[in-house]
Amino acid sequence: MLKYILTIFFSFSVSIGCVFSQTYLNLDWSKDQIEVNSDYNSSLIGLFSKHYVEYYNSKFSDEVSIYETHHFKSLINGYIKEINNEILIPRINVIEISDVKAKITNKDSTIVYDFPTIKSFMDNDSSNENFTIYKLPGLKKNDVIEVMYTVKKNYNFNGSRNIQESFPILSADFILIQNNFKSNLKVYNTTDYKVKDSLIDNKKAKLVHFNNIKESSNEQYSTPIANKIKVSYQCYENQENITQSEYWGNLVNNVSELFFPKSINKNAEKLLKEIKNGFVTIPWNELKIANSIDTYIKNNFIISDKNDQKLNNIDYIFKQKESNDFSIIQVYTQLFELAEIEYEIAISCNRFYLKFDPDLFDPNQLREFLIYLPKSNIYISPNRIEYRATEAPDDLLGNYAMYIDKNLDYYFSEIILENKNFSKINKEILVNLPKNLKKAVINENRKFTGYWGILNRNYVYLSENEKTDFLIDYFTISGLNDKKVLKYQINNYDIDYNFRNQPLRINTKLITRDLVKKVDGKTILNVGKVIGLQSNLFNEDERINPIEINFPNEYYYDIKFMIPKGYKIANIHDLTKEKKFISVDGNVTAQFKSSANFEKNRLSIKISEFYNSLKYEKNRYDEFRDVINAAAEFYNLEIELSKN
Repeated sequence: MLKYILTIFFSFSVSIGCVFSQTYLNLDWSKDQIEVNSDYNSSLIGLFSKHYVEYYNSKFSDEVSIYETHHFKSLINGYIKEINNEILIPRINVIEISDVKAKITNKDSTIVYDFPTIKSFMDNDSSNENFTIYKLPGLKKNDVIEVMYTVKKNYNFNGSRNIQESFPILSADFILIQNNFKSNLKVYNTTDYKVKDSLIDNKKAKLVHFNNIKESSNEQYSTPIANKIKVSYQCYENQENITQSEYWGNLVNNVSELFFPKSINKNAEKLLKEIKNGFVTIPWNELKIANSIDTYIKNNFIISDKNDQKLNNIDYIFKQKESNDFSIIQVYTQLFELAEIEYEIAISCNRFYLKFDPDLFDPNQLREFLIYLPKSNIYISPNRIEYRATEAPDDLLGNYAMYIDKNLDYYFSEIILENKNFSKINKEILVNLPKNLKKAVINENRKFTGYWGILNRNYVYLSENEKTDFLIDYFTISGLNDKKVLKYQINNYDIDYNFRNQPLRINTKLITRDLVKKVDGKTILNVGKVIGLQSNLFNEDERINPIEINFPNEYYYDIKFMIPKGYKIANIHDLTKEKKFISVDGNVTAQFKSSANFEKNRLSIKISEFYNSLKYEKNRYDEFRDVINAAAEFYNLEIELSKN
């Protein structure tokens, strides 16, 4: 989709400039001896990493190409079990791999592999259209690996490069060789760097230098890929002086007819009449019409990944009911204009991979196209089959978006959750213990709303049917070693129930021997196991990434244990817990709270757990962790049953 978007959005011409040879042809092996601190426990230690991006004018035509080179040197740490011997080269938008060479040094020898030899190391089984993988033979602990590879790409005025890796890097450089072009640079997720103008082989360049980059951390409740240190850049003709606002404005002008058509296709009128007659009940309103249009398109139009220009033609799309994932938005906008529905187009990207930046125009941010209905603060997601007219997709929440209205005015705003109580899980659990305390019978009723409903309905949609073994196991209590499901009933599982946020309902009955055990002659009831396995942060002490959850959500449990007559509970007070996260404005934004009472052989437990914010302060990580861990600690709670 992005390739097609870029074709529509931009058209640049470039002129012949310098005719120096490409810089990668002049790079040589490093001669520096770099000492490594023995404290590193990473499997790989980056001694240096240099990223070159060169804008190169052809000597014989107006063609401008980009040569991207990664020159790096790494030490295989001696304290590891497995060695990764791969050279992985991304192939996205790559015309050719121009050169690859490697040098392996240890205390006994030095081996240099040229490009023809490297080609023989290609892993054909693992390589694909997105990556080419070479596997270096015979690597050992304490080897030093130095690699230089270069790829050639067609001209593009912008790009970005991740500098941070999953291992520490002692020194890193990003070098933009702009030649006679103008350029802009922006560094993300760190302030510890230096930028300077430079000359590389007598060509103008910008150099960004980093020292002692820590390894990235794949922590829970975070967006680790989007949080990596990276450099984004723009490079354009020297005579141009384009502001970021002009880039955004150029985008709006180029997509105006797609998003806000001035003329309505004749096929749209017939289709809207069919939708109104077949899908919309009287009385109807704007939201019902919008949702009916969305439902009809998703149920009747085919989204193809074929590279076929016909899939961009609105006449073909309407007649054949087939489109690509970008041009399908034309069907929506044609029908919305005809139905006189007020809407805006919102453009953003998945926050787990990229944080949208309004201050630097980057087409890579233009990944997700939403239709926003300002009267109801509702979104329609043309490329998300599991969504209906509802909140924005959860992986876009908290990211900024570009909003375009019918007057072709645009503004930037954060995508927010309109309904703060959108996503809930409600569980009613009744546990009957027999006199011999061996086989417990558990009846459970679950209700999922919001993103929980959308997520779980999608699991059902992608399954062969609604009662597969996977779904039955997934929708019953997790963490029980001995579980036999006697009843499983699922209702409201069709995706259309996501409109109006109607709950997905699941009723189950199971038996298990896993709740009661004997320890040193005592009878122990594993009360906490009935809430299922819980995520935890027991092993995380130092927080690296900012705290960011999947989406605000709530859990409510109403649990009843029917205990055989003649038993009492020794430590019921252990079931009462409370942990809070209080924000700076005094509101409780995260909490776990449980309470219990025992009366007439019935143990009643109520649990409330919620996270009302998408993001939490990193410097208050311990407080956030306490709330998360409270649920995990409850799962491990046991009480003693003793006879009266």
